[in-house]
Amino acid sequence: MIYGLIHSLSLSSLLLSALAFPQEQIGENTINLNLAKKTIKNQTGRELKVLAPTLSAEEIDPAVLNKLLQAIAHNPESVKARFSLDDNKLQDVFVTLSNARTFINTNEMANIRVMCQAWDHSTAFGEDRINEALNAYEKRDGFTRRFIANFYATVLSDIQYSLSEQSLLSFNNYMNDRRRRMANAGAVTTGIATQNARSGAEAVTFHCGPAR
Repeated sequence: MIYGLIHSLSLSSLLLSALAFPQEQIGENTINLNLAKKTIKNQTGRELKVLAPTLSAEEIDPAVLNKLLQAIAHNPESVKARFSLDDNKLQDVFVTLSNARTFINTNEMANIRVMCQAWDHSTAFGEDRINEALNAYEKRDGFTRRFIANFYATVLSDIQYSLSEQSLLSFNNYMNDRRRRMANAGAVTTGIATQNARSGAEAVTFHCGPAR
């Protein structure tokens, strides 16, 4: 059973593959997963404060696969029946997802460190300085998200390759359905809001020091 012995994967090979693996193309039925907007306006045209941006396209598959990991842990028999898996194959999938989740983190502290370096070295004032810091955060955070997306694309490919034809069809249908659900659910991303100076000002000054 999956709660027993956990075998280790070759994470170094997954890591190398993630760096070069192209982002998965979901298909012609793909909806626009990037629900976060750079600027959100109400009917009067006044800019609204964005507190919790939704998941970006790069975050969808990692979120779906982590939900699958939870489903296996809490209800393995249901997952086994859904994908027509035996105990050994279910354990393989569980181990793959568990090790991927253990290996990957969002590296949020590195994002904040880059943001504060931009804040400290900026010669701008007011919103211009805040925007410089937010842009530095967003650039570093984008690099992190793309790396994680590529890593999970490799993990996903590894799982798909190991499945039988019948299991693969069920698994791919599950992934596409959960991608749509995750995109439409309004799940929020981690990290600070970077949509505009107003939404990010408090986070910048909290982490990096008072404005000048």
